[in-house]
Amino acid sequence: MDRQFRILVIDDEETMLRIISRSLEQDNYIVETFRTGTDAISRLHNGDVDIVITDLMLPDRDGFDVIKETHAIDENIPVVVITAYSSIESAVKAIKSGAYDFIPKPFDPEHISIVVKRAVETRNLKLENIGLKMKLKDLPDSSEIIGTSHAMQQVFDMIEKVKNTDGTVLLIGESGVGKELVARAIHYKSKRSEKPFIAINCGALPDELLESELFGYEKGAFTGAINRKIGLFEAANGGTVFLDEVSSISQMMQVKLLRFLQERSFMRLGGKETISVDVRIIAATNEYLRDAVNKGVFRKDLYYRLNVIPIEIPPLRERREDIPLLIRHFIRKFSLKISKDIKGIDRQAEELLKNYKWEGNVRELENVIERAITITNDAFIGVNDMPDEIKNNKGSLLLEETADYPTTLSLFDIERIHISKVLKSVNNNKSKAARILGIDYSTLLRKLKSMEIDI
Repeated sequence: MDRQFRILVIDDEETMLRIISRSLEQDNYIVETFRTGTDAISRLHNGDVDIVITDLMLPDRDGFDVIKETHAIDENIPVVVITAYSSIESAVKAIKSGAYDFIPKPFDPEHISIVVKRAVETRNLKLENIGLKMKLKDLPDSSEIIGTSHAMQQVFDMIEKVKNTDGTVLLIGESGVGKELVARAIHYKSKRSEKPFIAINCGALPDELLESELFGYEKGAFTGAINRKIGLFEAANGGTVFLDEVSSISQMMQVKLLRFLQERSFMRLGGKETISVDVRIIAATNEYLRDAVNKGVFRKDLYYRLNVIPIEIPPLRERREDIPLLIRHFIRKFSLKISKDIKGIDRQAEELLKNYKWEGNVRELENVIERAITITNDAFIGVNDMPDEIKNNKGSLLLEETADYPTTLSLFDIERIHISKVLKSVNNNKSKAARILGIDYSTLLRKLKSMEIDI
């Protein structure tokens, strides 16, 4: 044992207390003995107790009171009851009342040792679970939001800033970057964490189904509505609703969503009662809604309602320094899942992954690692465990970034052309371009000035 466990023993017979304490002390437990339940309960309030052993028949109260009051102080303390053979029925009743186990009189000291050992293991597991829950609650992000890059640190900072506000958050990023993970991190770090988090993919449902999912319906609202259905907004009251692919909803649904965001109230389909709810909305899109507004396919007023707190999640190719961290995380994850002892990844295979153009982002990398762990016969993932498009360097960032440059150009000219191409690819967003190029924003501005590139 890593530490000595403390056990309280309660019995009105002095001889019984001596026998039990001597047996337990031989097993290296700390034992405190009491002849009344009242004294033992008073001691329990001081804490630092792991197991309680009590006779069912006590002079001041019965063992059922001890079980109840022990668990009122700490529900994770196992209580073992002692009873005579003639009172087995009472022992069963004690188990139903929450006792961990019972020891019949007369008893063998070895029996006590076995029962207490199991109780200690149970206590250990409960304490470990409590510790894990506390650690998870204190994590700065969801367990799979991995990254030490500057771009991801900005995302983590925004999660901290917005977690306890009620403002609507708009997550912007390509498919596979982890928008739902960020939404969950915001919710579970917020004051709403004890309430529901409900996610819905708006792009996966036609209008009629999306409306009934969000707002619910009354019995008889349409053919097939044989019972009332509670919608997601109502079900998530007090919590968070995550609207993924919000850019895909129709003009009609945009109007209904706008009304809900303005009033935080709605009527079920076929209903007459206005229902008010307290929910936080986190929306996500894999395209810039401003462009959809300019094209006339997304309402400007709804855009402003959704875009209260925008958070842009960078694609994997813009934070390549995080790729080794993600690789190791997914190796641990899938080694456990598939029950394989994979030690890591060899250098050549890792370099291929670091230089690959991840159009499917983190989700694609996760799938590649899962596949590699499934098919490999070695302790380390190698090049032969990679898909053909990665193994053959197709889609390599390094190849793509140098393919169009003639060998007659100077290094200055190649850099100038490449910076111009990157700026063009991100619609002249200099912060984003600096991240892709791996340089500071101020360094980029100096280069643009020296290269006479319009800024």
